[in-house]
Amino acid sequence: MPAVAARSRRTAESGRAMRFHFLLTNHFRYGCFRIEDICVPIATGLGELGHIVTYGFDDDVPPWPAVNLLVENFNNPAVVDQMARLKAGPQRYCFGVVGHEDIADAAIFDNPSFPDRRRNLERALTLADFGWTIVPCEYGALAGGERMRFLEFGYARSLRHNASLPRDIDVLFYGELGGRRLPLFNALVGRGLKVEASFGLLPAFFVQDLIDRAKIVADIGRADGLRFLTPTRICAALHRGATVMSEQIDRGPLAKLYRYAAPVTIDDFVETAVAVAQSGRAPEIGQKARELFAVETSMAASLLRAMTLPLFAELAAA
Repeated sequence: MPAVAARSRRTAESGRAMRFHFLLTNHFRYGCFRIEDICVPIATGLGELGHIVTYGFDDDVPPWPAVNLLVENFNNPAVVDQMARLKAGPQRYCFGVVGHEDIADAAIFDNPSFPDRRRNLERALTLADFGWTIVPCEYGALAGGERMRFLEFGYARSLRHNASLPRDIDVLFYGELGGRRLPLFNALVGRGLKVEASFGLLPAFFVQDLIDRAKIVADIGRADGLRFLTPTRICAALHRGATVMSEQIDRGPLAKLYRYAAPVTIDDFVETAVAVAQSGRAPEIGQKARELFAVETSMAASLLRAMTLPLFAELAAA
């Protein structure tokens, strides 16, 4: 952290702070709450490095040397068409794609409800100057995929929040319930626990209130066969001092999050959650996990590791 802070000061003092502009045209204005857990930690880490972060829609596309960040979900091709037009024009533009789903997940990228999502992602990768993916899936075989870098989510001091609310919710399911999580929800209710869910529909202030009141935040996969943890949800809960239980599915780089989120299987989740919720130790467990998370990870440092392409040296010098 001291090295990152020193770099932040140098960036700010040199006058070479970069501007990162989240161009969110491909997301409904009233649906941007769905990507807050993606955008906010990235924006916060960039800010800690001394950079400038802005947000926009439609024709609010700043030219070089600004960096336009597009958060994936390109089922609607409009923003990809816009990238192509601007890239072909006389003025220089810089685009980066932020990936947040496993490209091998058929439920996402072979979903008949979103028939063009994968095709437009592949188009966007050929047009983008770089990309970051928060799940370490295989982009290398795709055209432009060699410019993708894994962005590991980590601790950001300004996202830390010390809850003053009573921990009066035993278990919070972060996200929609669906057919896989609902039986667990019902089983916990049947054991006498107070259980809530964010349902994937609530704005940040409401979700944060629920996390602050939760003894346990449950990060359970929406379907069988998923390969990766959900770093956005885990990190959001850790920053607020909640105890996190995550399904034991990941064996890749994200598995280090099990140091801060207790690994559980579907079969043992209910018994483990009941025991922890009734033990009175959940606040202590959550606080210790957050302190370890703060010592061992850094969102700002992760961003520096993801900015290794020569493009970033050119941007810093512009």
